[in-house]
Amino acid sequence: MLWYKQNVDQLYDILDTSEKGLLTNDVNKRLKLYGPNQLTIRKDSLWQIIVEPFKSIFVIILMAAALVSMLSQEFLDAMIIGLIIIINATIYYFQRYATTKVLRSLKKHSLQQVNVTRGGVSQTISSIGLVPGDIVVLGEGEKVPADARVVHTDDLQVDEASLTGESVPVHKHASTLESDKQIFEQDNMVFQGTYIISGVATVLVVETGSRTEYSKIAGLVVDDKSKSPVQAKIDQLVSLLVKITAVLAVIVFVLSLIRGIPVNEALRFALSMTVSAVPEGLPVALTVIIVLGMRRMAKQKALVRSFKAIEDIGLITTIATDKTGTLTKNHLTVVDKWSVGDESVADIAERTIDKSMVLSDPLDKAIKEFVEGHKNHKINKLYPFDISLRMSGAFIESDKIIYIKGSPEHVLSKSKITNEQRHISESVLRELASKGYRVIAFGRYKVEDRLPDDLSIISRNDIDFVGFLAFADELRPEVKGAIRAAHKAGISVRLITGDHYETAFNIGKQLGLATHPEQVVQGVDLPRTMPALVNMIKTKTIFARILPEDKFMILKALKQTEITAMTGDGVNDVPALANAHVGIAMGSGSDIAKDAGGIVLLDNNFTTIVKAIAEGRQIFDNIRRMLFYLLSTSLGEVLTMVGALLFGLPLPVTAIQILWINLVTDTAIVLPLGLESREEGSMNRPPRRPKDPLLSRLLLSRIAIISLTMAVVTLVTVFILVQQGYDVGYIQTVAFLMLIVAQWVNSFNARSEFKSSFSRIKSANYGLIIGIGVAAGLQALVMFGPLGRVFDIHSVPMSTLLISSGVMAFAILIVSELHKLIIRDTSKNTVR
Repeated sequence: MLWYKQNVDQLYDILDTSEKGLLTNDVNKRLKLYGPNQLTIRKDSLWQIIVEPFKSIFVIILMAAALVSMLSQEFLDAMIIGLIIIINATIYYFQRYATTKVLRSLKKHSLQQVNVTRGGVSQTISSIGLVPGDIVVLGEGEKVPADARVVHTDDLQVDEASLTGESVPVHKHASTLESDKQIFEQDNMVFQGTYIISGVATVLVVETGSRTEYSKIAGLVVDDKSKSPVQAKIDQLVSLLVKITAVLAVIVFVLSLIRGIPVNEALRFALSMTVSAVPEGLPVALTVIIVLGMRRMAKQKALVRSFKAIEDIGLITTIATDKTGTLTKNHLTVVDKWSVGDESVADIAERTIDKSMVLSDPLDKAIKEFVEGHKNHKINKLYPFDISLRMSGAFIESDKIIYIKGSPEHVLSKSKITNEQRHISESVLRELASKGYRVIAFGRYKVEDRLPDDLSIISRNDIDFVGFLAFADELRPEVKGAIRAAHKAGISVRLITGDHYETAFNIGKQLGLATHPEQVVQGVDLPRTMPALVNMIKTKTIFARILPEDKFMILKALKQTEITAMTGDGVNDVPALANAHVGIAMGSGSDIAKDAGGIVLLDNNFTTIVKAIAEGRQIFDNIRRMLFYLLSTSLGEVLTMVGALLFGLPLPVTAIQILWINLVTDTAIVLPLGLESREEGSMNRPPRRPKDPLLSRLLLSRIAIISLTMAVVTLVTVFILVQQGYDVGYIQTVAFLMLIVAQWVNSFNARSEFKSSFSRIKSANYGLIIGIGVAAGLQALVMFGPLGRVFDIHSVPMSTLLISSGVMAFAILIVSELHKLIIRDTSKNTVR
C-alpha cells in the first residue's frame, strides 16, 4: 500500500479508524492479526545449532584422525585432536551468539513508551502494543515507534540519517503526495527508528512489527553461513590433501604387505602416516596467531569481535564505505558565504536564531557556531518553518524586521532585486549546489504596522534579499591520506551514501574517489537484476541516494567479484555490516552497528582500516608460511616412506617416530612461524585475487622440490648405509634425525616467500629460535637420553649423525635458495 498517496479520510476508511483512535476490542483483534510491534527473531532448533560446527570438511578429517590415533593406541595425539575440535566448535558458537545479539539489539532498540489516543482518550503505552490504525502524538526528541502517515503537524523536522544516511533533517507535512516517491522523498510519512528533531505531529500508524521499513533492515541481517574466503581456501586445500593422502595410504599399506610386513604393523604404519600428513595442529596455531593479532590491532584502536573478520581483512580488495560519521564527522558546518551587496550575510543569519535557547536543528547549530562572537540580538517572536513557503523567520522588535531564512529558490522568488542581481544570485547558487553544499538564503521583511501571525502574508518583492550560507558535513582530515594509502595497496574504495548526487560527487572528488560524473550512480538507476548490477558497479565508485536495501544489493554484487569490507555507523548500515566479508563499525556509531561489525574502530579513524588491513595481510602471509612448512615436511616424510617401499629399502622411520615428528617438532615450530613479523613492502603490493588459491603455484612448486629433496637425500643415505651392512635400527636412527633436521632448516626457509632467507636474519624471530631450541632439547632426550628406548634409538657415532644431518640441511637450504633466486630473476625479466 502506498500510504503517502492516500488522503487522511481515505486512510481512516482503509484502516477502519478515526481521529479518536481505536477501541479496546479493535486493538485486541489487531494484535492477534498483526502481532506485537517488535522484531521477530528466526530460531534454529537446538540440534541444528549443536551439529553445525561439526559439518566442515576440516572437522570431519580431524575426527577421522582422532579415530586413527585411538586405533593406533596413540591416546595423547587423540586427546590433542579432540581439544582442537572443541575449540573449533566454541568459536562457531561464539560467532553465532554475536549474530543473534545483533538481532536482539535491534529488537531492544525499537521498544519505548508512546502517547496514543484510543477511544478519544490519551494514554501512554509501550510501543510493542501499537497496531495499524492507532493515533499517536509525537514530540521533539522522541523516536518514531512505527511507520506512520502524518495527519497533523506543527513545524515537524525528522532526522532520518539512521534509515537513509541523509545527515540533513527532513521537514514533514500532512499533504497528500500524487506521484511515486522513494522513501527519502515521502515527506508526509515518518518511519520507525527515526527521531523528531523539532515540532510536534499527530500521526496515523500504518505498519508495525516486521512490516516497517526499519524491520525490513533487520530482515536483511541474516546469519551468513558462507565460509570466510580464508577458511574456504583452507578447506579446499585440505580436501585435496585428504584425497592424495588416502591414495598414498593405500599404496603404503599394499607395498608393506608385499614386503612381508605383518598386517597389523602395516595397517598401523599406514594409519600413522595418514595422521602425520593431516595438519591437525593448524587450527590451534590459527587460533593463537589470530588472538595475538587481535591484541595488536586493539593497540591500534581496532577492536576485533570476530575471528572471521581478522582472517579476511588481509584479503580485502575493496572497501565500501558510508559517508555520514565515517568519512565525515556527522557535524554540519558553514563552509562558504556570499552576499548580494555590502551587508554581511552572517549578521543577518545571527538574527534568525535565538542563541539563548537549546537548539535542536543541525542547521541552527551550525549558524550559532559560525556567528560566535557576533552581537546578541533579542528575538521577540520566532516563526516556525512553513512547509509551503519553505522558510522560517525571527522578529526583532527594536528593528521592526522579520529576519528570514529558507530555501534559496523560494526566498529569491519573493525578493525585490534587479534582474542582474537575480542572475548573479542564481549563478552563485548553482555553483554552491554543484559542490554538494546545502544552501540557505537569508533576507529581511520590514514590518510596517501590525505584526503578522505567520509568514503567509509575505508576497512577491516583499523580502530584501541579503545572501547565502553554504553548509556541509565536515570531512575527517585524516580520511584523504587513508584512501590514498588504500589505493597504494591496490584496494579500491567506494562511497555509498544517502546524500544527493551533487553532494556525493563533490565529496568523492575531494577525497580522490572520483574524477568524472560517470563514476557516480544513483539508487533509482541501479539495475534490478544481479548480473546487470555486477557489471555496472565495476566502473562506479560513488553511489548516491542509496537506501538500506540498495546498499545490501550493492554489497551482494561486490561479493561476487571482490572480497569486501563495509564500513558504517548507523542502523541503515546494519545489513551490509552483518553480511560483508568484513564489517567495520565506527566506535561512535550506534550499538546495533557495533554489534553487527566484525571490527570496531574505537577512534573512528578511517586510517585505522589501513592499519588493520596491514595486520591482516601479515596474518594471511603467516598462514601461508605455516602451510608451506607443514605440507612440505609432511609430504617429504610420505615420499620417503613410499620410496623406501618401492625401491626395496628398509623403512627409514617407525610409526612412533613419525608421530613424534608430527606431534613435537611441528608443534614447536609452526606456531612461531605464524608470529613472523611483516615483510617490507607488504602494503605496496596489490591484494591477492579473490579466486586465487591459498598456495600459489610458486609455493606449491617449492613444496614439491623441498619434499623431493628430503626424500631423495634420506633414501640415498639409507641405501648407502644398507650397502655398508648396518642393521635396520641403526639406519632408522640416522634417518629419523635427518628428517627432524630437515624440518628445522625448512622453518628457516619458510620465513620469506621471495627474498633470500638470509635477508630476514636482521628481523630475528625469537619465538622461532626458542621453538627450535625446545624441539632440539626434546630431540636430544630421544637421541641420547632415557626416551631412546621408547623410540628404538640405536647407538650411532656422532660423526655419522653430524655428516648425514649436515648434508640434509645443506641440500634443503641450497634447493630453497636456488628456487627463490630463479623466481626473482624471472620476475625481473617479466617486468623488463
